[in-house]
Amino acid sequence: MKTSGIAQDLGYASDACLLIIHCDDTGMSWEANVAVKNLLISGMATSCSVMIPCPWAYEFMQWYRAHPNLDVGIHVTLTSEWSSYRWRPLTSTKGLVDQNGFMHQRPQEVLNQASAQEIYEETVAQIQQAFDWGVTPTHVDTHMGASLASWDFATAYIDAAKQFDLPPMILDPKPEVMSAFASQGYDPRLAELMRGESTPKLTTLFGAAGGDTYKDMKQAIYRQLENLPPGITYLIIHPALESDHMRAITTSWQRRYWEYQIFMEDETRRKIRELGIKLVNWRKLLTCNPSSKRT
Repeated sequence: MKTSGIAQDLGYASDACLLIIHCDDTGMSWEANVAVKNLLISGMATSCSVMIPCPWAYEFMQWYRAHPNLDVGIHVTLTSEWSSYRWRPLTSTKGLVDQNGFMHQRPQEVLNQASAQEIYEETVAQIQQAFDWGVTPTHVDTHMGASLASWDFATAYIDAAKQFDLPPMILDPKPEVMSAFASQGYDPRLAELMRGESTPKLTTLFGAAGGDTYKDMKQAIYRQLENLPPGITYLIIHPALESDHMRAITTSWQRRYWEYQIFMEDETRRKIRELGIKLVNWRKLLTCNPSSKRT
């Protein structure tokens, strides 16, 4: 279905700017979980996805059981990028682990070592784990883009999502989108693969802008909001509380905390409202595309 059709089916103008404010990396830490919960309950974040192999995934999914109307997906995790804070795959697959038994740190290493069958099995295992924990995910997306690192990987990713009747996060393969993909080294055949799927397709996807100070970062994010294109935008944030634990995990702790603060601000809520941006989530999009919705 065309994006304009989805917008009109939701009661908006055909050229409306639909925005999913999406929290990545849920489940990686307690600090991430608390931040994501607060943003979802506030209504500012409209979606999140959980890294099932990570130590705090179960805690978040148990909270989700008590809040089943929220939008919570599976952040298919094939990499473990931090230097000293690591996790392992759910399946016993040699291609997905490094010499220390942890997931590889970079998507290219996964591409070099893992097979598409291993990607499929691990993706299925992560989705199945969520169901085994008693929750129903709303969608499937990919950590660090590793699931889209090759045509074979992308096929495995989509096939695994289909097995559970869940929509995989994919983009509308317009020329400008595929040009950006090509500049990042993605297989041009992904265009054909994505074009053939009936799931709601994103118009554009990007992460929240950065900045050297809190004020600079907030203004940069506001500029992103001011320049959203018509269609479905996926704005990815990685919110987390500030703590010594987060400082030990990643040098991006400050950015993550600022993202949390910015999107908890009433000023940001007013900005979105004044710009006429319509906040949506996967549940809303799937009401316009029932063939992609889990039955």
